[in-house]
Amino acid sequence: MSTQDYSPYRGCHIEVHVSMSRSHWLGGKYRRYRVSWTVTLPGNPPRHLASFPEQFDFLTEQEAFKYGENRAHTFIDSMLSTPSRRQRVGAAHGQARE
Repeated sequence: MSTQDYSPYRGCHIEVHVSMSRSHWLGGKYRRYRVSWTVTLPGNPPRHLASFPEQFDFLTEQEAFKYGENRAHTFIDSMLSTPSRRQRVGAAHGQARE
């Protein structure tokens, strides 16, 4: 398995793991790549936010790494754009957001 760490994105650490899998097809065996990615927040100890294995096979290791990085970015963007439960409850009761 190969692993790449990426520079922090919006304060979160991204790690992408790619492993080789073999697929059987009509013409024989083919090399494919599987990807999973992990997002953590810095700290001591680091806070683990998410870890997802993707269900797709990729033709090249580079495609798998790029896909994993992009999915992690999308997850972080989505997480940061969603108001916290506390903010939603406060807004529903007419209280100002912090």
